[in-house]
Amino acid sequence: MRLGISTACFYPLPLEEAVDRIAALGFDLIEIFFNTESEYEPAFLDLLSDRLRAHGISVVSIHPYTSLMEGMLLFSQYDRRTEDGLRQYRRYLAAGRRLGARYLTLHGERSMARETGPEDLERRCAVYRRLCAAAAEEGMTIAQENVAWCKSKEPAYLRALYENVPELRYTLDIKQAGRAGHDWREYLDVMGDRLVNVHINDWSEQANCLLPGQGDMDYQAFYRALRAAGYDGQTLIEVYSANYTADRELADAADVLRRAMRLE
Repeated sequence: MRLGISTACFYPLPLEEAVDRIAALGFDLIEIFFNTESEYEPAFLDLLSDRLRAHGISVVSIHPYTSLMEGMLLFSQYDRRTEDGLRQYRRYLAAGRRLGARYLTLHGERSMARETGPEDLERRCAVYRRLCAAAAEEGMTIAQENVAWCKSKEPAYLRALYENVPELRYTLDIKQAGRAGHDWREYLDVMGDRLVNVHINDWSEQANCLLPGQGDMDYQAFYRALRAAGYDGQTLIEVYSANYTADRELADAADVLRRAMRLE
């Protein structure tokens, strides 16, 4: 199992500068959280690719800034907008391929999205299938994340996607599990053999997003559960810049996780 980090940990630092900071900390595996549309332009992708190559950093996944709008862009009942949204995400997938990424992390619909019956689920699943097919054309995979303010906060909803969209894969996020009032094990039980990505942090009764090592998370139990589920991929530190004051704290958090991995 490998350890990496998300560029989201450094927001609002410009993306290319976040890559420099990550390199200085000794990480060689990252998820890129794109922050604006111009970062998908070829000139910027060339700049970013050169910088990643110079630092010896590999990109495992990308996360589009439009994750806040995926319900409206992709899953609404306005078919023309869905078609436009799919074109937009094909562009994002092409950018991911250009950077060597394997996965695009998806939030999906907000939890407030209206349900009208089984036909709604089938309409959504049809869009998921088209997204997965578009990703496959770029050599990538869509990974649905559990997100506290989205439909994906409910393990039962993820189970329905699991049963109806076999091409779909999953990203497990620890902080989002806590915010949704669920134990991370509930999501792991659903995602099972289709888990391909993990966002990791720490938590306590007072705060649901802390640096690893600053809360109550039992990382040995966590890595043991991942291995029991057959997972041997990456875990990516994903916290907020407000969760630390110096980069040394991120390096210490990485040491906490590496020790937990070794003990397993």
